[in-house]
Amino acid sequence: MKLEIETRKKNPLMNREEAWVRFDHEGKATPPRKEILKDISRQLKAKEDCIIIDKIFSASGKAVSRVKIFVYKKKDDIPKAKLEKMQRRMERKPKPAEAEAPKEEAGTEEKKGEAKPEEGVKEEKAGEEKKEEDGKA
Repeated sequence: MKLEIETRKKNPLMNREEAWVRFDHEGKATPPRKEILKDISRQLKAKEDCIIIDKIFSASGKAVSRVKIFVYKKKDDIPKAKLEKMQRRMERKPKPAEAEAPKEEAGTEEKKGEAKPEEGVKEEKAGEEKKEEDGKA
């Protein structure tokens, strides 16, 4: 991944530095916030816990993302709402395959339930065949 700082300005009223960063991630999907955070902290030489990734804009069909970040001097300067929002976004989200796993188990149970009526149908058909044989004889 290639990282390039596009703009950088200080905001003394909020006790932070605001920056726009451009990520080139050829051949890959938009990287998760954790990876972006590590690369940004190395580039800006700031602590990871003092950086807030506000927004990630990914261009459709391109392997380029623009990231809006806030860099604070101290962790105490970060507004509580921003910190909580960042933590929620950084939590592990279930992958689509993991989210479907419980559904597959439920589907298996339904199939088991469906198998019983089929067996019953076979038994009824077998009973009908016996009646037909009795009637023919």
